[in-house]
Amino acid sequence: MTSDMTATGGRPGETAILPLLSRFTHEDKEAKGLRAFSGEEAEPRRPVHFTAAEMVFMFPALLLHAPDGGGKTTFARLLSGALNGEETARRHLSRPAYRNAEGDLQAQILPEVLPEAVFCGRGDDADAALAEALSRGDTQLLLIIDALETRADPAALLARCAAAIRERPSLRLLILCESRALEAIRRPASIPEYGLLGLARPERAAFETENGFSGAQDDEDFLLPGLWQLALDLGRPVAPNEVAARASAGADWAKTFRDAAALEAMSDEALLETVTAQPKRWVGPLDLLCDQILPDAPRAAALAHGLARADADLSILLCAGKLVTLGTAEAETLTAALVGAVAAGGAPAGLRRRAGAVLARLGDPRDLEELAGIPAGTYPMGGDIHQNSAPPHHAPVGDFRIGVYPVVNAAYLRFVLETGRPWASGNGRNRERASHPATDLTWHDARAYCAWVTERWRAEGRIGRDEIARLPCEREWEAAARGPSGRLYPWGEDWAGEHANGEETGFNDICTVGLFPEGRAPSGCLDMAGQVWEWCTTLWGRDMAAPSFAFPWQADGREALDAPANIRRVLRGGCFSSPAWKANGVYRGSLEPAGSWRGNGFRIVVAKG
Repeated sequence: MTSDMTATGGRPGETAILPLLSRFTHEDKEAKGLRAFSGEEAEPRRPVHFTAAEMVFMFPALLLHAPDGGGKTTFARLLSGALNGEETARRHLSRPAYRNAEGDLQAQILPEVLPEAVFCGRGDDADAALAEALSRGDTQLLLIIDALETRADPAALLARCAAAIRERPSLRLLILCESRALEAIRRPASIPEYGLLGLARPERAAFETENGFSGAQDDEDFLLPGLWQLALDLGRPVAPNEVAARASAGADWAKTFRDAAALEAMSDEALLETVTAQPKRWVGPLDLLCDQILPDAPRAAALAHGLARADADLSILLCAGKLVTLGTAEAETLTAALVGAVAAGGAPAGLRRRAGAVLARLGDPRDLEELAGIPAGTYPMGGDIHQNSAPPHHAPVGDFRIGVYPVVNAAYLRFVLETGRPWASGNGRNRERASHPATDLTWHDARAYCAWVTERWRAEGRIGRDEIARLPCEREWEAAARGPSGRLYPWGEDWAGEHANGEETGFNDICTVGLFPEGRAPSGCLDMAGQVWEWCTTLWGRDMAAPSFAFPWQADGREALDAPANIRRVLRGGCFSSPAWKANGVYRGSLEPAGSWRGNGFRIVVAKG
């Protein structure tokens, strides 16, 4: 079994095909946006996910990824059949879909006129398929390339595809890839990537009830289609470590599971020799095997010791991260290696993100409350990138220090636990996100934290008795992001890939701070483009589209802290879903002070009171 799923029948052994969901939601698409809450009692909106089929027609070029068994190939073949006139496939493709684990059922919105498709499956010549697609002239066409990870040079193939899309506007592109393999593949910015969630629980339950199945249902919100298909065949839920023995020999999606079983059967010495000799070949199965080994199992310590070496490949270190125990020598070796890898930069963005998660879980040893000094002076401000940021001019600032990083979850959680302040974050307490920026915070939340941390830092001697921690005013934030020369981006005048967590990075989420050292600002600050919108004290006005407190800057009361609740405050820097024209040191955003979102946070300024 392989991809996007819809019911073809109810008998064991037949592929059940139901709509796959993407990790991209309606809320993500809405202005990539910021939402306002009416009060602290308001509930966050539950996510409504787009289906894989809807995603294909949302972008000229798209890369969708999922683990093995995630339904990619079945979806690709179904989509190709539907576009090339197969009525059964077309009906399956366009059926209504449950959009979340809560059971919201909605029709799929697809174009009335669909393009033809050229399908390039596993083992097919991708260059020949690309040449065929280009030979079709100006015909509206979708080129579907499955199993990117199996190609001889995936990054080069992506570059050729991106160039073809630029040459031929009538050509569309869909590429599918295994998630772990994709982490190590560099991708052009013009081909955005999004993950696939799998099959929602209500979708599976409806199918099982309709077709008379019993015993296959489990309590997972989203489940890999391969595991669910196997559960239907066996009449019970299936654990990942059973797949190698239970899946049919012809099930291509189970190859990684079979390779993981082969590693499990080896001695520790043979396993370590095998994976270190060919990390690219074996890292997927090793990663899967490490998921199945309990941290307190006898084998875990031996493998952790062998894998957590300072000179190990980064992908191998990330596997070791699943086995090491806090407080051990292996954990200390691993965290030091990961800090070094993060500081060095250069790794593909996907590997950086996972390195950050492992680092956070094991106890990030970096000083994430580090401050950078900004000398007093007159700094460039504004620019021509958007009318709300114009005109370019200069504005004065005094001496201050500013956080090298945005305030992270671990720091904000200490504040919450000590003060009892409510926090709407759904995952801010997750250990693997401890070094992520704290989000889902109002302007009032951020200011309350600043007041709290002022007292703590004074008591610790970190700041003077005459200094306070507070939010930056817009002038200070921009001076720290752009420096005396007034760079457009913290690193220079031109956008550069893998310098920031923005739209093109494809995370569609925050990540551990400091993963993009190439994007360091002249001040030494990190994550000042993308990652999270950052609160400033500065007023914007009531109208989201046009600021009442426009540029050029002037001393006109725009720093008043007691303005009415409906006066928006400035946000700066863009977030993980922002394109380059927003993720920079010039663009101005705004939000009501009582508003919050999973993409807005803050960093601290320290200055004389």
